[in-house]
Amino acid sequence: MVDTFAKEIECVLCQERFSPVIEPNPDIAYYDIHCTSCVKWVRIGKSDPVRTTLGSLLKLKGEPLALAVQNYLAACPCGQEFSHDAGKRCLACIRKIKKEIHPNHAAGAKEFHCIWNIGKLKEIEGRIFEAVLDRLDSEEENLSQLIARFERGEIDPGPYMEAVENIQIRESAEVAYIKTWSMLAGPDMAFRAAEEHGLALHYGSRILVSIATGLEMGYGTSILITLSNEEKNMDGPARKEIQVFLKKIAGGF
Repeated sequence: MVDTFAKEIECVLCQERFSPVIEPNPDIAYYDIHCTSCVKWVRIGKSDPVRTTLGSLLKLKGEPLALAVQNYLAACPCGQEFSHDAGKRCLACIRKIKKEIHPNHAAGAKEFHCIWNIGKLKEIEGRIFEAVLDRLDSEEENLSQLIARFERGEIDPGPYMEAVENIQIRESAEVAYIKTWSMLAGPDMAFRAAEEHGLALHYGSRILVSIATGLEMGYGTSILITLSNEEKNMDGPARKEIQVFLKKIAGGF
């Protein structure tokens, strides 16, 4: 793993100097990290669950967060690594190579490829799930409690809106933890552990959907199919939550 990024690099192809992109621009929701050998890339969103988890859990941002993201990416299907400096090739040259290789390329069905190195991320799986369990025991005010206080006139509109934003930020990190942990736990364990520790009781059906989303991230499995299968296999509150969600989905068609 590299310890830092060069701020400016000379492209090995055209000799022009360029600065590697290490995070999304403020007005763009994502950025791309290219392979060091071929022209494939992975797209990392600002709200990507793994990126959010790394930033929140490890207290990282900026360059340290970008280093962590790069460290936990899976290898490219070609066998080489994804890197923010794209193998010291500038984006203009990579675009030229793409055009030369695929001048009239039409996107077709692609085999699923998890962009994250699940085996390597398992190094921090325990810390991630510990953070999930800590949230279950937290006495911090939730959104429902805040709304009730506002409706009783116990909090003014200004502080109320600020508190709503803070809760949303906090809960988005919690959901990111759960999606990332679910990907690491895998399809055989994620729902079992969620039921054992009462995640569905605490969060409701939205967390079961988040678990299915995490499995989709890691294994390419359909969220709807995953939940349908789990509804048949589970008992207790978690099964009821899944049934409610599936009925809502069915009612939308």
